[in-house]
Amino acid sequence: MFKLFLAICQTAHAIQQAIHNRDGESLTSILKNYIPMGNAMDTAISTLKKNRSSVVASCSSAFSNGAIEGINRKIKTLKRACYGFTNMSHFRTRILLIVK
Repeated sequence: MFKLFLAICQTAHAIQQAIHNRDGESLTSILKNYIPMGNAMDTAISTLKKNRSSVVASCSSAFSNGAIEGINRKIKTLKRACYGFTNMSHFRTRILLIVK
C-alpha cells in the first residue's frame, strides 16, 4: 500500500515539475510511460492525455491568462455577494478596489 502511495506521489511530483519547468518533452514522456494503478490518479492522467497537445503548448509558452481569470472570478463573486447596487459607480469603485 505504501509503495503504491509513493509511486502516485512521485508521478504527481514529476508532472508538477515538468509543468513548472516548462518541459513539454518530459511531460509527454511521463504521460506515455504511466502505468494505470486503479486509483484516482488514472483519471487525472487520462484527462492530461486527452488534452496533451494543449498542455504541452502551454508549457512552451511564457504567457498565461491566469491573472485575468482570477480577476474575473473576483468580480463574479462580488456581483453575487453585493447583488443590487443602487449606483453603478459604487460597483465600479468596489471592482477597482478588489483588482488593485
